Amino acid sequence: MEGFDVFGSDSSSDDDSHHNNHSTGQSIVTLNAIAQSITLRDAPVLWEVIDSIELNGGKGLRATTNIAKGVEINRESPLVRCPNYYPAESEEKAIVMHKACVKQKFAQVKESNYQKLMSLFCHDMFCDKEGNTTEYGIYQTNSVKLSGRDSSSGGVFPVMCRMNHSCAANVRHEWNESIEKLFLFADRDIEEGEELYSNYGGFDVNYKTSERRDFLQRNFGFHCLCEKCHVPYESQLCSQCEA
Repeated sequence: MEGFDVFGSDSSSDDDSHHNNHSTGQSIVTLNAIAQSITLRDAPVLWEVIDSIELNGGKGLRATTNIAKGVEINRESPLVRCPNYYPAESEEKAIVMHKACVKQKFAQVKESNYQKLMSLFCHDMFCDKEGNTTEYGIYQTNSVKLSGRDSSSGGVFPVMCRMNHSCAANVRHEWNESIEKLFLFADRDIEEGEELYSNYGGFDVNYKTSERRDFLQRNFGFHCLCEKCHVPYESQLCSQCEA
């Protein structure tokens, strides 16, 4: 029997107005020795939730201090996890199975986490016929595809899902399957006040602008206007010239 991947989203900015614009997060550097001896309570605050400079009313993350390349910005556990791959006779049946799984997982979370989930942005493409937010829509809009032995699953992470997209992202995320947490690392030196961006598609440098925009439009429902997509003739440049 054929299987279908029904994964709908890698991450998404939060587009609601119910959260404090100055929520803060703590994290630590990447050294394992330090990671084992320090708690998040002891660590410096590295980010805050803001009104994104690129979104009308949408949220984003901003660096609250200079962050060196490789430093851990955040780590978190998923509020919900669900398989994204289902053996089924058709894609339609796989989606039905996926929706049932998401419904079950949402029903199992405690009330406080359920409220966090339902306050997240739900893309129009996943709303019901009346335009209302759905549990499935929340999952599809905000879920992050995991990696390693968990690569067929996804999860919703309350911090990660607030990060906006850029094809020239300054943050990368890694799933640690042994402790079941998602880590955010600075992918380059980041200055205080910079907005933090993730690459929703995980694009290779050789992807053309048209290819990236097409993927993002089909999978995430937006036309990318990031700085990389605004570079004149960027799609014609070779990977050696793009730097």
